[in-house]
Parts: sequence; structure tokens; C-alpha cells
Amino acid sequence: MVWSAPEALAQELLALEPEALTAKVAVAGRCTLGAMTCITRAAAFPLYSLKLPAVIGHRLALIGDAAHGVHPLAGQGVNLGFGDADALAAVLRARGGIADVGNPFLLSRYADRRAEPVQAMHMMTDGLVRLFGSTAPWVRTARNLGLAAVDRLPLAKRLLARPALRSLPPRFTGESR
Repeated sequence: MVWSAPEALAQELLALEPEALTAKVAVAGRCTLGAMTCITRAAAFPLYSLKLPAVIGHRLALIGDAAHGVHPLAGQGVNLGFGDADALAAVLRARGGIADVGNPFLLSRYADRRAEPVQAMHMMTDGLVRLFGSTAPWVRTARNLGLAAVDRLPLAKRLLARPALRSLPPRFTGESR
């Protein structure tokens, strides 16, 4: 499991004995998962957002985590990577008479195709981190009320899911583009 926490809390969690850590996790999850056991040692690493000035270079196209990093809160990093690979493959399949796969024109087409979905995912994950990381009572109340309302509105759910689905190739979503 992953527990995204501020630095001070992360250090506190890492210092706990396995039994104390599982108890703390259980309490934080309102005991929803029942009894838990640590099967590995707890580990920590800093979370970051990676936005490169360019995902292409001389005869180079970066994809996946080499091209961008989003907060794991939404679990969308791998979907962005799938979208990158699909977009690069589509550009190369449709290259026509351009024999050189490292042609700057082709690489630019790839970068252009991925710019909007990657930016949308960065904005979505950053927004979620801020929304769920806020300790202000009014923000938490508004967030919980909003989530409860969205849960009862299928159209709202679909609209909110679009940025995540946009990062996936069509064959993963069942949609045509």
C-alpha cells in the first residue's frame, strides 16, 4: 500500500514497529480492511511532479516516466506511458514516405499529440493532491459533499474521468478518436 504523507508524518510512520504501523494504518482507514500484517519493511521516497521542457530531442523521443512524472495519488502514470507509446507508434505507422524514424518532423508530431493529455493529467493530479491534502475544515467538507454528489451523478463521473481516459490509447477505453 502507499500512504502519501507530509515529511514529518512520513518519518513518524517509518520509525514505528510493524505492529504499531499496521495499527496506525487501520485507524486511518477506519478499520475498513480489517486486520493487517506488514509483509515487508516500510520504505519512503519523495513524491514529485516532473515536467520537462521538451519530450523530444535530436533523434530522441521520451515516453512514460522518462518523459513526465505525476503524483501517484490518481494512479495515472502508467496510463500516460501507455498513451505515449501508442501515440509514438501511431506517428511512426503513419509516417508515409519518411523513412527516417528519427526525423524531427515525426518527433514533433508525437510531442504535439501528447502535450494536451499530459498537461491535463498534471493539472488533475496536482488538483487532487491539493484537494485531499488540505487541512482546512471548509475545504474538506466541500470536497466530501462534492464527492458524495458526484457519486450519485453518472454523467458527472464520466466527465471527471475524461482526463484520465484521455491519457489512454483508444483500445484501452473502447472509444474511437
